[in-house]
Amino acid sequence: MNLNVFFIFLALAISSTVPIHGQTTSDKYQAVINDAHQNGLPAIVALVKAQGEEVWKGKSGLRNLENATPLDIDQSFRLASISKIFTSVVILQLIDEKKIALTDTVSNYLDAVIQKKIPHVNNITIHQLLSHSSGIYSFTENNKFWKECFYNGGMSRVWSPKELIRYVENKKPVHRPVAPNTEKFYSNTNYILLGMIIQKITNNSLSSEYQKRIFTPLNMKHTFLEGYDHQHRNSIDSYAIPNSFFLKSAMRKRGMKKIKGSKLINLSREYKLFNSWAWAAGGISSTVNDLSSFLSALRKGVLLKNDTQKILSKLNSSHNKGITYFGGTGGSDGIQATMLHLMPSDINIIILINSSGHKHVNLSSIFGKLFKIASQK
Repeated sequence: MNLNVFFIFLALAISSTVPIHGQTTSDKYQAVINDAHQNGLPAIVALVKAQGEEVWKGKSGLRNLENATPLDIDQSFRLASISKIFTSVVILQLIDEKKIALTDTVSNYLDAVIQKKIPHVNNITIHQLLSHSSGIYSFTENNKFWKECFYNGGMSRVWSPKELIRYVENKKPVHRPVAPNTEKFYSNTNYILLGMIIQKITNNSLSSEYQKRIFTPLNMKHTFLEGYDHQHRNSIDSYAIPNSFFLKSAMRKRGMKKIKGSKLINLSREYKLFNSWAWAAGGISSTVNDLSSFLSALRKGVLLKNDTQKILSKLNSSHNKGITYFGGTGGSDGIQATMLHLMPSDINIIILINSSGHKHVNLSSIFGKLFKIASQK
């Protein structure tokens, strides 16, 4: 998700009203997410850690609307692009192990078939993939990819990375490769390539490397890569108000029905591996508790050495109106997620939502309200 867009909505949200005085801080946080549920979100979980306060965690809504299944705080939600931080950590760990270098060109680690599909492949470095400075076209900009997903079962199966790269073939780059962090075109293709490079170097699956290097050491018991989980765990159902062209047309082509008394469709019911296509660019599911452990580890530098920790911080930090945001956000049909640490206020906020398309309540508005409460000390 583009953080610049997130900041625009965040500014509006911070200027909005928050729950009335006289409530405890915990009550105010809970009132925010209860209000979000009452205004149409099927389910939301959130965590806030403000300086000098105990961690607050809350939930509101249902795991499944059709069966009125209760929501558990440890239910896994899809993360979308927050997954990229996990991928970048593994790459940076491989740099720490001297198995790869930031300045290595990606052609060193890709087979000839893939190389032919990537313009300027001999001039693109690992660092440029990490920082979205490669200029490589994003396969998610290709309507043929979404047609395969929505119409032909593409979200009910596991994709190979090579299949995804096929949607980049014959597509002009957005720009030539530039110095890392000097120009950015957000491309999901960058992180699919990084996932392929991880598998090439380690001779292991991406999901196994996540597990070995991050999930197990941090005791993240409810975090997994959708479609590649040997325990066959399921994420919470994802819902959407069908506002986009592809969702509207998929409803007609597949005979999809809205939930009775609702504007929502259940994407998880229609598509059995709804987000597995995103893989290294967005395929992880997790919980607020697991993400809290991950965010803490990222900030403390326990996963990386000093030099690579600095790179990670630069890759995942943004600045807006005197606030530094470290972490990430993610969004797609049926998914809204954020995991951010804010300085100088020293506040952690994690929000996971299992729906999209709502006009009056969204990730940014909820984040802004929680941040405003956490800042009122």
